[in-house]
Amino acid sequence: MPVVPKKYTKTVQVMVTDTQHNTLMKLKSRNIKVPQFIREAIAEKINREAEELKEKPKEVYCPF
Repeated sequence: MPVVPKKYTKTVQVMVTDTQHNTLMKLKSRNIKVPQFIREAIAEKINREAEELKEKPKEVYCPF
């Protein structure tokens, strides 16, 4: 069964510092796909903090 590539339809603009930009350009010069690197980093961060990102149930006050 052939693998269907994901279709990216949303865009997000991100501001980075000069240091971050230089680091990303070093990655690019080493033939690392920067957009894919950023997507994977975001996915890893979300997976790592998934428990914190979930909405916690509110405690209901009951005086009895």
